Amino acid sequence: MLELSRINVGEVTVVVAASERSDGDMHPLLVDPHVLAERQRAATARRWAMLDQVHGVDSVELPMGPSPERVAGRGDVIVASGSEPALAIWAADCAPVVLVGDQGTRVAVHAGWRGLASGVLDVGVDAVRDGGEGVRQAVLGPVVRPCCYEFDETDAAAVAAGVGVPAAEVTATIDATNRLDVPAAVAAALARRGVRLDVSGPCTGCDERWFSHRVRGERERHAVVTWTESTADG
Repeated sequence: MLELSRINVGEVTVVVAASERSDGDMHPLLVDPHVLAERQRAATARRWAMLDQVHGVDSVELPMGPSPERVAGRGDVIVASGSEPALAIWAADCAPVVLVGDQGTRVAVHAGWRGLASGVLDVGVDAVRDGGEGVRQAVLGPVVRPCCYEFDETDAAAVAAGVGVPAAEVTATIDATNRLDVPAAVAAALARRGVRLDVSGPCTGCDERWFSHRVRGERERHAVVTWTESTADG
C-alpha cells in the first residue's frame, strides 16, 4: 500500500492510501468475495465498503457499522459521516478522489472522463458541504496522465465543459496526438468549487505498481482506500 495522506480531524486520523499490484486485484465484482476480504484485511487490517461503479454521478451514503460483504450499492460517490466503515474506489486509470471534511466526513469519488463531464466531483463536494462542513483535504490517487492517455477532441471538450474550463486547460498535444490531462481536469473541477487538490498520485500507465486498462489492457483493479484511526494511536 502507498500512503497518500494522513490528516488529523478531531479525535481521529483520516488515512488515504492506494493498494498496489502486489496487493492483488481489488475488483469487487470479479474477485471471489472471500479472497477479496482477505486481500483487504492484509492491506489495511479491515474490510472496505465499495460500489458497483458505473461512470455516473449517483451517490451512496453509508450508515456506521461493518462493511458489506460485496458492494454497498450502485453509483460513483460513496459517503461516510462517521468513523466507520473504510471506503474504497477501485480503478485502473480513472481518477479515484477522496474528499475529507473538516468534521470528519469522508467522500470517495470515482471520476472517469464521463463522470468528470457530468459533474461527479460537484456531487462529491456537495456531499461534504451538505452537512455544514468544508473540505479540508482533497486527494487524487494513482491515475492515467496525459503522457499515456490519447483522447478524442470532442470528448475532451465535454470534459472541459463539465469542469468549467477551456479545453486547452485539460488537454495536451504529445507526439502530435491529443491527450487528456485527468489530474488537471480534477483540479479544475475542485477549484471551481473553491477546493484545492492537495495530493496527486502517480501515472498508472507509466508506473507498473498499478494496473492500467488503457496502456496494458489489464482487467484487474487497484483501489484507493480511506479509513480512520484513533489520534491517540497515531
